[in-house]
Amino acid sequence: MNYTQAAELCQNFFPDLTPSELSGMIHGLFGHGFVIESGRWQQHMSEFLASGEPLPDPALEGLEQLIAFCQKDYQVDSFSIDLMRPEDDLPLEQRARAIGEWCQGYLAGYGLVPSKDGKELEGEAKEALHDIGEIAQIDFEMSEPDEEMEKAFMTVCEHIKMSALLLFQANQPEPMPDPEQQQLH
Repeated sequence: MNYTQAAELCQNFFPDLTPSELSGMIHGLFGHGFVIESGRWQQHMSEFLASGEPLPDPALEGLEQLIAFCQKDYQVDSFSIDLMRPEDDLPLEQRARAIGEWCQGYLAGYGLVPSKDGKELEGEAKEALHDIGEIAQIDFEMSEPDEEMEKAFMTVCEHIKMSALLLFQANQPEPMPDPEQQQLH
């Protein structure tokens, strides 16, 4: 799914959200350990996006495509977050605003998932969530963009990606110890 397709999905079914916000929200859900269960994700999405009202089939189909698009970023062979934002040929201010919206969506999605074990984030993971929160609040009014600003924008995007991956990894369940490797002395 690309930005234009996600924009159409939002325009048709979720007019209060931008494509970046919706994508960020789904990434935030994954980042906090949300697991897409067949048969249950539709109810979860209707709770998150429509106050529990059933979503029409075309909205569910579009969400399924967007979820699959986002979920691929967390596969072992990928681990590269795709920030849904306008193409690079659009003005920097528009792309920067979309990144802020992605971060806002990420925080919303992250906050929708209850902590499974009640543990608090620590260290780098806590800092990563804080950074995403700070980026979500940035004012994107800018003077004439130049090459320096373009480089700074790309650096911020990479930082967001790394932060989202770090949070995803921090919220994975602890592996169960192998009983065969535990020995009594």
